[in-house]
Amino acid sequence: MAFGSLLKEGIHIRLSGQDVERGTFSNFFHVLRRQILLPFRKPLIVFTPKSLLRHPEARTSFDEMLPGTHFQRVIPEDGPAAQNPENVKRLLFCTGKVYYDLTRERKARDMVEQVAITRIEQLSPFPFDLLLQEVQKYPNADLAWCQEEHKNQGYYDYVKPRLRTTINRAKPVWYAGRDPAAAPATGNKKTHLTELQRLLDTAFDLDAFKNFS
Repeated sequence: MAFGSLLKEGIHIRLSGQDVERGTFSNFFHVLRRQILLPFRKPLIVFTPKSLLRHPEARTSFDEMLPGTHFQRVIPEDGPAAQNPENVKRLLFCTGKVYYDLTRERKARDMVEQVAITRIEQLSPFPFDLLLQEVQKYPNADLAWCQEEHKNQGYYDYVKPRLRTTINRAKPVWYAGRDPAAAPATGNKKTHLTELQRLLDTAFDLDAFKNFS
């Protein structure tokens, strides 16, 4: 596959040592800065969809790149849900641009106090410590991983056992996303949007996993 095609598909390349998914411009700045300051040298490749490079909600203030700021391995929820964590019924984990689909849908459904969304910006080494803090903050929430990729192609199989280890297998980690598929994309916009809506419906249906408990 041509290099340009790889960029277009937004394929994630896992390097030995570090695997990052840039979600904000400030984090992109910091991961490049961190790479330069490392006492050793290794390649750093960050693949991200072009749509995220110009996404209006992905922009950040220069204040997040001033002295004293740093790369965020995890970006926690900072909205109304974080102010009343006991009222949160579901904690969604995700990485990449699907976060913006989730926040838009959450606002449309008026569920900003019931659903918290945590972004994992560094997948490897896995941020066990920070994610444990997130789960402990929302004691009444069930947990779900959301991804735009198909179930057999995204990070779910990588993240699920590590999240389960983080919480000592106290809760299941559910999945909200596309079904398994052989191809990375449907090739049909209508089908793509239908699958995306199914993802969002599952993520915000608080009863979606009750029959599987």
